[in-house]
Order: sequence, then structure tokens, then C-alpha cells
Amino acid sequence: MPYDVPARATKATELVERINAAAHAGGANDLALKRIEQEAQRLMAAAPVDAHTVLGAVAVLRGRADEVRRHHRIAMEQSGRSAEACRNYSVSLMRLGEMVEAFDAARDALRHAPDDGDVLRQSILAALGAAYFLEARDLCARWSALFPETPSPHQPTADALASAVERKAFREESVREVLGIAHDIQRGAKTVLVGSDFSADPLIPDWFSCELTVPLSPAGAVDLNEQLAERVTIRPDLMADPGMKFVPTFIGTRIDVGDAERTA
Repeated sequence: MPYDVPARATKATELVERINAAAHAGGANDLALKRIEQEAQRLMAAAPVDAHTVLGAVAVLRGRADEVRRHHRIAMEQSGRSAEACRNYSVSLMRLGEMVEAFDAARDALRHAPDDGDVLRQSILAALGAAYFLEARDLCARWSALFPETPSPHQPTADALASAVERKAFREESVREVLGIAHDIQRGAKTVLVGSDFSADPLIPDWFSCELTVPLSPAGAVDLNEQLAERVTIRPDLMADPGMKFVPTFIGTRIDVGDAERTA
């Protein structure tokens, strides 16, 4: 889920690359974020859309959802709701774990640029992340029509998930609620989502996993998984649908001292 800026905006591009790297590494320290904010403010007069995009992305790493929305909405307004600005807003919302809202922003971007590969890629990711599996399948089909030589890596999973919904293995709404609980826990831990990876078990029909990658230690991810299990298992409706047919799991990517002992 990288951000995007115009190739001409070399300074904004540099700042966005630093933010993308910080998100994958678990966030930058406060001094580094302040420096990025200062450099973004210096861009404001010449490139206000890019400056607000950068400030919105920094606000993601600070966990300030209101600031994220404010800066990105200014960027969208000042760009005439350009596809690029809407796409970047979708990226920020996904990192915050606001998946349904992220898909709405991606849809907006797609209306402005229906044939743009970056916009379509983000729309597929957002559709999967928000459990709109039927739409994800349709978006992958659009990708195949536009880029037949480079199939979307998400198409097999989107096809399988959509097929499971059509066979009534589970409802999109119930999966969406389980994922909503997972992302509520993510936000409570004040961490960003680095990525989500869906996979099907070839040996078990209609069984899917969703790995939610967060820049925490494996021990930190274990704690989030325990919270998720507790909140789902007290819900008879979710234990019935989707039950164990769709299981999200947090995956921690950062190794801390003593973590091996905690997760052994």
C-alpha cells in the first residue's frame, strides 16, 4: 500500500518514500516525523496537494485519525478530487484499519481514472480488505481486460472468496464484522497495518486465512491475536458465520529483545 505522488514532485516523492519506509519499519521517531512535517510545510506554497498528502501520511504514523482525514480531504478538494489524491486517502485509511472507508475512497479514485493501474490495484486491495469479495473479483476481471499480459496476483484469491460467498459458505457481512473487530484491536494498539494477505487452504474447502501484518514484535502480535479470539468467541453469530471458515491473524514483523522467549 505505497503512497503515490507525481513524478515531477521530486521533493514530495522523497518524503513519501521516507514515510513508506517508516510505515514498514514500524514508524519513525518523533524527531524524524517532525523533520518530514517541516519539509512538507515548506512545500505548501508550491505544491499544496502534495504537502497535505505528506502531512496526512505522517498523521497516520502518529495515529491521529482526525488529522489524517483533514489533510487528505484538503488534498482532494484542492486537486479537484483527483484519482491520485483519492487513492492516497485510501492508502492512509487502510493503514489506519478503516477498511470500508478506504474502499469508498478507492471507488472514488476509480470513478476518476477507471483505467489507471495504480488506482485499480489499490481498489482491489481495498475491496479485499473491506470484505467486498464479489466486487474484488469484478475488479480483478477489469484488470485482466486492461493488462492481459500481467495478471493480478490477487485474482485467484478474489475468485475463491467470491465463489465461497456465492455458495453461502459465509456472508461478506459476517467476514466484514470479524475484520472490523481485528482492526479495532489494531487501532487500540496504536499500530498501523503494513499489509494484508489472503490465502485459501487447498485441502480444506471454503477455508481462508487473512494475515494482517503489523510492525510489532511477534509477541505483540500474539497479544493482539488473543484479544481477537476473545472478542470473536463470545459472539455466537460470528462463531456460526464465518466461524473457522475465515480466520484473520496478526503477524508481527519486528524482533525485540527477549521476544524469542515470549513466543516459544
